[in-house]
Amino acid sequence: MPRACSNGRTGGRTATLAGAGLAVGAGIRAWRGRQHRDTLRGFLEWNGPSDPSVDVGVAGIALPIRYWRTDCFMGVFPADYGAVRDLLPSSRLYPVRLLGARAAVAVVAYNYLETGVGPYGELAVSPLCTLGRDAPPLLPLLLGRWHGFGGFVAHLPVTSRVAREAGRRIWGYPKFVAGMAFELLPEHQQVTLTETGREILRLRVRRAGWVGLERAPLSTFTVHDTRLIRTTVAMRGYVATAVGASCGELTLGDHPVGRELTSLGLAANPVATKTYLTHSAILPIGEDMGPAERPYTGYAGEEREFGSHTIRYDDGVVRVVSQAEEATTAAAAEDG
Repeated sequence: MPRACSNGRTGGRTATLAGAGLAVGAGIRAWRGRQHRDTLRGFLEWNGPSDPSVDVGVAGIALPIRYWRTDCFMGVFPADYGAVRDLLPSSRLYPVRLLGARAAVAVVAYNYLETGVGPYGELAVSPLCTLGRDAPPLLPLLLGRWHGFGGFVAHLPVTSRVAREAGRRIWGYPKFVAGMAFELLPEHQQVTLTETGREILRLRVRRAGWVGLERAPLSTFTVHDTRLIRTTVAMRGYVATAVGASCGELTLGDHPVGRELTSLGLAANPVATKTYLTHSAILPIGEDMGPAERPYTGYAGEEREFGSHTIRYDDGVVRVVSQAEEATTAAAAEDG
């Protein structure tokens, strides 16, 4: 079973029971992965819709976007159920419930090293939800899949303008350009997200857990031109899943996005974490699921080509992927 991170601290009954459920689910998925390793053959071969040149205003990109190599880590954090429910743009989306009137919110860091649109960083804040009907507490997390299971993308900062424009124009992803400082150390991985010198958040995840193959696609929900869009991202990767509050930590800063996340009652410690040893993905065009009841554009941020994107591997060993450029407009929040 996935190992629990333990340093003498406890995350309480909710975290313990939720973590136990996630541990069982991860074990089931690892077993399934061992039965289907042959499905990795030809994963990057794509037979769906494609377009070799899509104009996103600042560049032309090919669809689908392929992500060949990514450093990825994440935590699932408890948040206030009512606040999360009110954030969702459609009554057809139901928050995934933990115990004790808490909802599950995923915070995921992506350090894209080799992609079809170049290297960049990305961080997703995504309340987990189901489309069409409510699910029993924990069950989508336990099984790793459920009817309509996915995540509503509330914030998706990136380190490049091309990534921002592509995400907003094609899928309605609420992207803005920010700075990301990654730490990839043997004991843990960490990302610090900033804008104009203000810290938005910091996510740290310990390297721990049971390793298994994850092959289930990832579904995201966004709002684009008043329409609810579901995008199914094909994904393959070996992942270490760990449970318990001491497996990670989330720190929120004094920034409009950080304050919004604080208002959701987002906990500082997770019920579970994932650290990907390998991660490959294919991002296709999304699917129109009908009208959204409320618009959502997220935080707009500033106009700049790049945010700072650095990776620290050891003391004094820092790779600079991109340097921050001066902004041409002031930061602004757009109410979703």
